[in-house]
Amino acid sequence: MIYLIHPDYRNYKSFVYDHKAVRKALGSETQFHFARSPQRYLDIWQTFEIGFEALASKKAGLPDIMVRNGRMFLNETAADSLKPLIENHGEFLPVTYEDREGMLFNILATAEDVDGLDTQISSKNEFGEVQALAFHGGKIKDLSVFRTAFDGYMGVYCNEAFKKAVENTGLKGLIFSSDIGTAFPPDKQAKSPSKH
Repeated sequence: MIYLIHPDYRNYKSFVYDHKAVRKALGSETQFHFARSPQRYLDIWQTFEIGFEALASKKAGLPDIMVRNGRMFLNETAADSLKPLIENHGEFLPVTYEDREGMLFNILATAEDVDGLDTQISSKNEFGEVQALAFHGGKIKDLSVFRTAFDGYMGVYCNEAFKKAVENTGLKGLIFSSDIGTAFPPDKQAKSPSKH
């Protein structure tokens, strides 16, 4: 099964970076904070400080793992635990935060790399928004984490092995959804419509 990975903003803070710090570390022409398409940065990478902000709840804590704009933050525990599973699908970019060390995992693998997008089922509406999204399971089965050009590289998708590794290690900060065609995470707090 393939899952869309959502950030758990209700319970955990999102990682953020200052564009000035990014440009100072990587060069004034670098658009790391804007660029969503898969691009390698390791050769020019210089460690810089990232921050965390509560986007949905003031009670939010620091995550072990978090996704944002097609990239993944991992604390040291998450990086050590998941490295064997994901290292062939992107690059680990060191960062610091709150006097700690962590990683941004720049996901370079795409469904298109392995002809894994099912173009017969995947569709967009008249505004260019994804209506339906499907992958060829046999073609993407070895991609632990990946992105797709079809959604502008915004989503981060994973296989069952990645989901289980995150859950079995007890890493916090993500929500997994088997409904890969929607940009919104499942809401466990939502109630059924009332009857009138």
